[in-house]
Amino acid sequence: MNILSLSDLTFSYPGRPLFDSVNLHVSQGEAVGLLGMNGAGKTSLFDLICQLKKPQSGTIVNLAQQQAYLSQVLTPPPLLRMHEAGKLITLFNTRQAPKLEASRARLYSWSPPLAKRYADIGEKRASTCSYGEIRSYFTLTLLLMGSDLIILDEPTAGVDPEFRHFIWLGIQHACDEGASVLVSSHYTEEIAQHCTRFYMLAHRKLAAYESGQQFLVHYNADSLDTAFMRASL
Repeated sequence: MNILSLSDLTFSYPGRPLFDSVNLHVSQGEAVGLLGMNGAGKTSLFDLICQLKKPQSGTIVNLAQQQAYLSQVLTPPPLLRMHEAGKLITLFNTRQAPKLEASRARLYSWSPPLAKRYADIGEKRASTCSYGEIRSYFTLTLLLMGSDLIILDEPTAGVDPEFRHFIWLGIQHACDEGASVLVSSHYTEEIAQHCTRFYMLAHRKLAAYESGQQFLVHYNADSLDTAFMRASL
């Protein structure tokens, strides 16, 4: 069953068409990737899904009962500890926030090292955290809220390889537990490797691919990055 469906969606800024009659769907329990160059419209597409913007035409059917959205701009109050900022996030995104102890126990079941790093960052003040620590902590907090649709705008940007691994581990476990995840990235390989399937946004259109191999064949490329560049030309 599709939890999210976009049909013939068209959107533009004044004097700048962004996409034209695009279609996308996300089914329950799957991770769907979104690739695209800077400025292609990935964030605007997410804003439309979250009703922060309105399309010129087309329909959005969103059946999520509890939706969470990680945007690119993250500015926690500097004096708050990260677990306090995380509590604010859950209060804004869910009717019943999970207790911190329960979240940490769930993380421990996913990966003991992940649970330790999450707990360590949680005790730090936001002002002392790196951008990657803030981004990874917020991403994992959203994945732990029990949402049925989780939209992540470039969650691994600026994140070190270890936490990038942990974020994808969290996405996998959230999907295994019934959540649907729509995630954008500039890292073509991670989208092809970890997502059930993915879309490429280029030239105001969305093209769907079932696998990285299909993407390579379509663009007669010997690497995913080459296919990405050819799709964007």
